[in-house]
Amino acid sequence: MTAYLLRRLLFFIPTLFIITLLSFLISQSAPGDPVEQMLVGKVGGGGEQMAERQATLQAYLEKRRELGLDLPIFYFAIAPLAEPDTLHHIPQVQVQDALRRLVYKFGNWDAVQEAYHAYLRLDSAFYATAGDTTWGEKRTEARALLALLPQEKDYEELKYRLRQLEGLLIPVLRPYYSAYLQAVDALPQKSQTWKVYVPTIHWYGTHNQYHRWLVGLLRGDFGISYQDKRPIAQKLGEAVRWSLVINIISIVLAYVIAIPLGVTSAVHRGTFRDRSISLALFMLYSLPSFWVGTMSIVFLCGGDYLSIFPPGGVQSTEHSAEWPLTERVLDWAYHLILPVIVYTYGSLAFLSRQMRTALLETLQQDYIRTARAKGLPHFLVVWKHAFRNSLIPIITLLASVFPAMISGSVILETIFSIPGMGFLSYGAMVARDYPVIIAVFTIGAILTLVGILVADILYAVVDPRISYTKR
Repeated sequence: MTAYLLRRLLFFIPTLFIITLLSFLISQSAPGDPVEQMLVGKVGGGGEQMAERQATLQAYLEKRRELGLDLPIFYFAIAPLAEPDTLHHIPQVQVQDALRRLVYKFGNWDAVQEAYHAYLRLDSAFYATAGDTTWGEKRTEARALLALLPQEKDYEELKYRLRQLEGLLIPVLRPYYSAYLQAVDALPQKSQTWKVYVPTIHWYGTHNQYHRWLVGLLRGDFGISYQDKRPIAQKLGEAVRWSLVINIISIVLAYVIAIPLGVTSAVHRGTFRDRSISLALFMLYSLPSFWVGTMSIVFLCGGDYLSIFPPGGVQSTEHSAEWPLTERVLDWAYHLILPVIVYTYGSLAFLSRQMRTALLETLQQDYIRTARAKGLPHFLVVWKHAFRNSLIPIITLLASVFPAMISGSVILETIFSIPGMGFLSYGAMVARDYPVIIAVFTIGAILTLVGILVADILYAVVDPRISYTKR
């Protein structure tokens, strides 16, 4: 058993590596620019004044460097020979993608880079003319077109937009425009498409985004939330306690109630008691939890009906840390009792049916008939001999409990205004707070591995016939 556990723990290392890598790649594939999202409202929008634009760009670059987004993504990259190993230095993700498309089309990075530098000179000259009064109404339209040019991924569309820009520019900008247009027109003539079909490896070492993210993850540092700029570990710590409390109580209640009901149904198979239990549990199972939660608030939490429970939250508004512990616990219990009931009832039918089916199969085994033939009391036959060997399906279900304990329920926590992991995840999805979403996903995946390992151990505990040693 010890050797098996060591092998499984060693197997966790590559599995966790793959999980973290997938989590990281998903976060990298998320749309939008995290730097722009975090800087909303902090700096100007890169307006008309050159000083304002420089301040915006400086804040953007500093935040990008702080988040490590100026680093390459992974330890190495397999790319065409035409693609440089310094493309990650380009500040904006959209511009990086557009330049990469042009490189893949023409295969000549030097020519693409020359066109990009020509654009930057035109851009700087454009904003240097902010006080020029000869623009008229054309400046706003020219500014919008100019902002779109470096993000344009299609070459023909890029040329079309350039032609549109030509008639909007004042004379002082024409030399810069001509240089940019000439560099763009020269791309097909300088084409080196053969480089696109020659693979090469760019090695970056540990100075990359994934290594930085993984080291932080191992230290318990999940990064910074895009939504409120707070450390994600702090937000998770505040939210996970309420999900843990509710889920632990709910799981314990579900197993304590469902297992005896399943045993009773199996022992009294086909009787009125069995049918009554099955009918009651399946009626509960058929009721959607979000509907039950909503109806509970409507009818039991004030308004036009009963006012037995509070409508939401985890504690009273006047709750204070100075209260005695007993009073605080009672206040929490008063707020959580209704959510716990709604959390629990839906799993009773499934667990009890699993227990009933497994016990019915066990009761038909030869060793059970032998135990009865020896004259053992019915109670001992069921609870000592049959029950233990019928727990395998229940233990298998237990493996999925670990991630569920911290993931919370998005719907129920939203309905009852519980600041748990489900509520946090929902808010992160609405706000596109991808680091928080990926952190929850990664922790859930790790706890799934832990749950499977715990289930394997419990298999051997409840059934001595299960052995992980070679014979």
